[in-house]
Amino acid sequence: MSDENKDIGIDIIEKNDEYKEWLHYAQMDLDSAKYLNGAPMHPKPIHVVCYHSQQAAEKAAKALIVYYGCQGGGLPKKHDVEFLLRQVKNLLKEDKGFAIPDDIMVRAARISRYGSEIRYPQEIQVGEHDAVKALEDGETILHWVKGCLESPRQTIKKE
Repeated sequence: MSDENKDIGIDIIEKNDEYKEWLHYAQMDLDSAKYLNGAPMHPKPIHVVCYHSQQAAEKAAKALIVYYGCQGGGLPKKHDVEFLLRQVKNLLKEDKGFAIPDDIMVRAARISRYGSEIRYPQEIQVGEHDAVKALEDGETILHWVKGCLESPRQTIKKE
């Protein structure tokens, strides 16, 4: 970053580091979901916990897309985490040493429903167990993506 940009407080994200910003936002969503799940609010904002858990998983998947350069016309404007991970899987292929564990895909499919339906009244009914499962799914997906991104791009191992 140039000294001129530092002086006016502008952060310029290097193209190669854009995925880190996605991960940062994913972590903030997960932290928000955890905080709200444990907050002494009555009633508990279960819908919001599920939504932020899904957002964490979605932004983690988009970090993976950015990291591997799979966004050939820009990032997909989708909230479906399973769809986003399939984009990466289809482009990288297992023959290049990249595989997405079945458990991650199951979690991605399950959590995706909280990306849009949950934002509108009466679209979806959720309970305490949904919030717990959404938090688990969001955290597991984010942790898995971080593990992928800690490995060199050429040496990601099949699980």
